[in-house]
Amino acid sequence: MSINLFFLLLIALLMGMFTYFSPDYTMLDKNKDTPQIELSHFTLYEISPKKIDHILEGEEGKKFETRYVVTSAKFSDNTKTMFHSLRANHVEYQNDLLTLNGDVRYVRQDGLEFRSKEGTYNTKESLIQTKGSFVITKNAHRIDGTTLNYNTKKDTVSADRVCGVYQLK
Repeated sequence: MSINLFFLLLIALLMGMFTYFSPDYTMLDKNKDTPQIELSHFTLYEISPKKIDHILEGEEGKKFETRYVVTSAKFSDNTKTMFHSLRANHVEYQNDLLTLNGDVRYVRQDGLEFRSKEGTYNTKESLIQTKGSFVITKNAHRIDGTTLNYNTKKDTVSADRVCGVYQLK
């Protein structure tokens, strides 16, 4: 076997290996859902010239191109007449809509509170909606029901299948 034939076979083998084992970038193009920013154990403040308007706290936060995803989230709003906060195990924020899943809890400064397993909060319309059962409490009063619609700006509530306990003083 001549040396020229040996090197020719070696080059052919290397070229074959290069084309067979070349990187495949198509999988990277398909998975465009890579976070742009990731935060752990964070608190974000939105501050106006006179006060703090909003506070967002969470265990883990990810900013994608069109949405935010936060685990163990607490969103506090100080722009309304009463300070209120909304928390959930998992929150996705996209297009002025917070989608809440797992142990959803709303607390208002005057003691009004409601709990549910899942819900949505439209920040533009100030509307909180739950899809399943919920419990509203304030002092010793309690209301149970399904499909809650609560407008935080107008302070109006509508719900289905309501059952309540009202304590007279």
